[in-house]
Amino acid sequence: MDILSLSPEEREKALDAVRKVKFPIYDGCMLPKFPPIMANTEKHMQSIRNFDSRESDILLCTFPKCGTHWVHEIVSMILQGDARYTKGHKLNFMMEACNLEELANAPSPRFINTHLAFRHIPKKHVDNGYKIILVSRNPKDVMVSFYNHIDRDPLTSCGEDNFPGTWSDYIQDMCENRHNIYGGYFNYLSEWEEAKKTKVVTNVHSAFYEDLKKNPVAEIARLAAFLNKELSSQVMEDIANKCSFKNLVDATKSGQKGEDVLPLVSRDKTNFVFRKGTTGDWKNWFTVAQNEMFDQVLEREFKGIDLKFTYEL
Repeated sequence: MDILSLSPEEREKALDAVRKVKFPIYDGCMLPKFPPIMANTEKHMQSIRNFDSRESDILLCTFPKCGTHWVHEIVSMILQGDARYTKGHKLNFMMEACNLEELANAPSPRFINTHLAFRHIPKKHVDNGYKIILVSRNPKDVMVSFYNHIDRDPLTSCGEDNFPGTWSDYIQDMCENRHNIYGGYFNYLSEWEEAKKTKVVTNVHSAFYEDLKKNPVAEIARLAAFLNKELSSQVMEDIANKCSFKNLVDATKSGQKGEDVLPLVSRDKTNFVFRKGTTGDWKNWFTVAQNEMFDQVLEREFKGIDLKFTYEL
């Protein structure tokens, strides 16, 4: 069923039904309720793992709310060599959400994206050392941003479990990793860091959301070098300008990137992908006690892992 093709009344009924459904679970990870996963979770996830990657494929790996749409637009511009906005939604090349047969037949180079845990991404891509871009963000801002996203996205909320509930409910849930969507952010990062440390995965360009905020042109230059693309300083500055939070939001809302369909499915009829695009908003949400609890979790989960986060700019 194509929810977008329904009348507004029928669409709301269908979305309400989706919101109530529990999350599908695969290999201990809760997953968003994308149609291919809901149709046959095991089959779709195994098909992703066994996907026939090509040497020219570029795989963007991020946990939700780490700047996926932002980096996707930046990289798309780098690949095309100029600062024109790209049409179409990244969902069309998002492994857990798209039709894998159509993706398999897409022309090279394919720019693919996923939020899936490291152990679930295409084995051939990892084993053959094809290009991967990994973007991370400080966990406190991820928690706040994901909470606001989940509350509006029917694919990541669950009425039957009253999830996400209040902020207090949610942050306690995240610390205990109960609703561990994509395995949870702590596990997500730990798994990637272990894979890089042990050289299980190579040819990875690691970037931080906060570095892109602070030094966008320099980070765009690093990405371009990784992708073997020669860009002039002016083009890189133009990409940084076009992909500033305000300009990218305006381009999405105005239709410069094609029709913005997310307000049609959002609980409050807004685009839940974009909120503030800032660093440090977590301070407006965490109480002193919650911050202390979260710091203890971080210390426990990332023990022995050399990860340094930026919590304010």
